[in-house]
Amino acid sequence: MPRCRVMLYLASQSTRRQELLSAMKVPFKVASSAYRERWCRKTAPEILTVRHAIGKARMAILPKSARFVLGGDTVVWHRGHGLGKPKTRAEALRMLRGLAGKKHAVYTGLAILDRKTGNVETGCARTDVWMKPVKEAWLQKYVDTIHPLDKAGAYAIQAQIKIVKRIRGSYSNVVGLPKELLRKMLKEIIQA
Repeated sequence: MPRCRVMLYLASQSTRRQELLSAMKVPFKVASSAYRERWCRKTAPEILTVRHAIGKARMAILPKSARFVLGGDTVVWHRGHGLGKPKTRAEALRMLRGLAGKKHAVYTGLAILDRKTGNVETGCARTDVWMKPVKEAWLQKYVDTIHPLDKAGAYAIQAQIKIVKRIRGSYSNVVGLPKELLRKMLKEIIQA
């Protein structure tokens, strides 16, 4: 991808998203967002994550000069239910016990808001993930090592301790920012 010439404002405090944008050589600044996610169990994950991404971009706290704002939302989807970030260690362990040895999907919705025109470019990536079957003692050690409270589904594919057996789709999507989708969206924004 040729070097991106637009400055993005990332409406997220996620260090993983920041690292991925840096690796892509996309110029960006971090902004906080006043948006609060609301879960709706009846909403499909590809719709829900894009809705949250748009909300985060629209409610980002920005300087007047900011033009392009990137919002993103990642959810782990297992057996018809979304798993966000666990609030406690016990909740993280419950999530991981439910995922261990099984397949689930990771969805990330992205939205790039052009504040000058009001246009919003959106997209959603899906990656299928198969987890290793693991024992309780292993899970306890895993949770103590990776600090799961800021991770959707309570796990980190990029951690040194591996819980993921295999994936089908974008690896960076599971980390929290599908690079392939973002490149496509940036191309659309630049050409617009």
